Amino acid sequence: MLTNAQENTSDPLKKGRSKRLSSLNEEFDFTLFLLIGQKKWKWIVLVFLISIAGAVLYLRYARRLFEESSTLQISSQNNASKVFGSQQQAEAAIYQTPDEELAQAIELIHSSLFLERVFRTMNFTVSYYTAGTFKNDEEYPQRPYHVDFDSVAFRNLSGLPVYVYFGSKDTGHITYNLNGVRTTKAFSSGSWINLPQGNLMITQTNFPQIRAFQGQSKKEACFFVLNNFSQLARQYADQIDVKILNPDARTIQISCTDLNDVKAADIANIVAREYIRYSLEKQSQSAQSIISFINEQLDFEYDKIKLLELSIDSFQRSTNNITPSQDIIGQNMTHLSLLQDQFTVLELDENVLSHIESEINNKNDIDPTELLVLLSGSDVGDQLKDYLMSLRQLLEKRREASNDITSENPDAKNADAEIEAEKQLITKSIPVIKERLETKKKSVNGQIDNIRATYFGHSSVKNIDYLRLQQLSTVNEKYYDLLLEKRNEYNIQEKGFVPQSQVLENAIITLIPVSPQKTTSFAIAIILALGVSIIILLIIYVFYNNISSLEEIERISESPVTILGVVPQYTKEIPSSQFLVNHNPKSLLAESFRSIRTNLQFISNEDDSPKIIAITSTISGEGKTFVSINLAGLIAYSGKKVIILDLDMRKPRIHSTLGLDNSKGMSTLLIGKYKIADAVKHTEFENLDVITAGPIPPNPSELVISKAMDEILDELKKTYDIIIIDNPPVGLVTDGISILKKADYPIYVMRADYSKREFIHFVDRLYYKNHFHKLSFILNGVNLKRNPYGYGYYGYGYGYGYGYGHGNYYES
Repeated sequence: MLTNAQENTSDPLKKGRSKRLSSLNEEFDFTLFLLIGQKKWKWIVLVFLISIAGAVLYLRYARRLFEESSTLQISSQNNASKVFGSQQQAEAAIYQTPDEELAQAIELIHSSLFLERVFRTMNFTVSYYTAGTFKNDEEYPQRPYHVDFDSVAFRNLSGLPVYVYFGSKDTGHITYNLNGVRTTKAFSSGSWINLPQGNLMITQTNFPQIRAFQGQSKKEACFFVLNNFSQLARQYADQIDVKILNPDARTIQISCTDLNDVKAADIANIVAREYIRYSLEKQSQSAQSIISFINEQLDFEYDKIKLLELSIDSFQRSTNNITPSQDIIGQNMTHLSLLQDQFTVLELDENVLSHIESEINNKNDIDPTELLVLLSGSDVGDQLKDYLMSLRQLLEKRREASNDITSENPDAKNADAEIEAEKQLITKSIPVIKERLETKKKSVNGQIDNIRATYFGHSSVKNIDYLRLQQLSTVNEKYYDLLLEKRNEYNIQEKGFVPQSQVLENAIITLIPVSPQKTTSFAIAIILALGVSIIILLIIYVFYNNISSLEEIERISESPVTILGVVPQYTKEIPSSQFLVNHNPKSLLAESFRSIRTNLQFISNEDDSPKIIAITSTISGEGKTFVSINLAGLIAYSGKKVIILDLDMRKPRIHSTLGLDNSKGMSTLLIGKYKIADAVKHTEFENLDVITAGPIPPNPSELVISKAMDEILDELKKTYDIIIIDNPPVGLVTDGISILKKADYPIYVMRADYSKREFIHFVDRLYYKNHFHKLSFILNGVNLKRNPYGYGYYGYGYGYGYGYGHGNYYES
């Protein structure tokens, strides 16, 4: 069975030439891709070796990052709630942890101000390093020397590496570059160094370690850096991570990443402890502010009481110790005392409102929590409390947002506007509340005056003056006692704050880096190598321009050229004669030539007259001579008399392949120098003869197209059944074109993975321009491992189990 493309009525050379001549693979052939990979396996191995070597070097010289974590449980409680009644419990409740305290804790720990506090606590004023060839290591916590400095040096040298070299145990020199100027200064251990930028003092504490550092790497192996806490906080803001572990248990995890494992653990632990200390300070701050306010009021009231006592004492001396009668003193005192208590409370509320109004108007950084504490238990109005609660929420949101946005951001401006509006509401509501208090005070004071008028109606004027002074003294003393009581309450409340937040787990030193990790590094190296290899193979595949299968020929060719079959690769050594079909007649190679011989019968079966088979190719090396010899031998096995003519007179090979004399051949026959019988040479095969090319002539083209050629063919037909002509490559010279026209079976040989796709254009041109409609294909050197159907696909899969992988090709 033969495979032919469909006939086309139009000229396909004009319609599809760009597709046929394209060097790009438009349809992905996975087997071809694998074949390219097999051919380029050395490049793939090289890519993997380079990638793995890169991973090894990276692991050797990359800076190791360590991450250590501590666990903190967030909580706060004021034990004053156990001492006070319901009112004090309401006051203490202001300090208890709100639902959003976890989020607030995370924002606080990430803030630069808090981190500055942490580093000041840890005294990270100086960092000590040793300089290596590729990386620097921080010497923490053990330091081979100690650095002291004054404020001028700290201001001028902060962030600048200062290299230290110890020439001996007690002497050395320092070197630093500032503004492009290199400065070197000698020093003695433990003595101050006077520099233009300030004073330093370096004291060695471990000279053997210093000498080891200086001997291992280079002369300036040690250096230190004076740290600016603000810059240090900004640097570690990205290295410290806080996340919620369990919202129900109110636990957070504080992680620190650093090049030094011990330092990472210390920072994580100090952050947790500083948060506890900071939260306790903030909790007691409001109580301290209130106590300060009460102390001011106590001082003022104390002065008033002293003044009244002096006035009473002076009155008594001036009236000879006259006092009101006991009957008058006993009347309506209970009622008057209640009114006086009420008046005192109203005055206290009025003072609280004045204090709140002053805080709102005169302070930018106000604490609504403190003001809410002042209002707790007061009857001045729930609306004001609501305003203060709303102001507190707005201020908290603004503080949280300040970590991410600047003050010029539109969102920040909107938040500031909302805060200012809330302040305006508070300042406008306070005068209204104070006005109501003033009305109540006047009412109470009027009742007091009525009682006094009634109470002192029958007393003398002196008695009235005396009792009025006595009454004012009593009111101030009660107010003073009330302030003392409040101060005691808030003192107890301040002492009642205890740190309920606690460290559940301290960070420990693991010595296991989180980066780089060996497994991850090698995995990335392998994936990278695999990706690079695939990209390289894809690039080679995309620009792969060789014919690889019969299907490719069918797809690209626009001519209905018959495909005779394929010749598989041969992995064993090829004999010099290139005769293979006689060594193993049942091999897959022999069966392929039998299939070709059978397919020839379908091309022309007009009669049993002698036939001419002309075999050519595009260039040398595609296997036309190999096909000619083995096809001739197989046909000779069938009992037909066969002769091979070598017409490739420019580059003859058959005589050397078969070990024959080439002094007489086609060139001498065509010029009439010898007779045919003189040039015919017999081979080891029965019924197979050969006429070699003969000496190389200067004009082979003229000889091939001469009348003598026709005469020789006619003469040979009288003796032989099949004449096989090994033509020169038609892609290089045109000698073989005329012979192809004379042939009954013109055959075009291409070699898999060697012949270019453009060569199919020559076949199309021969078919359409030269009208070689009997032209047929043979694909030589097919890799049946990649194309297992390459032979059997055409109905001739005999199933022989011979291996035909990469091996020898059959070249002419």
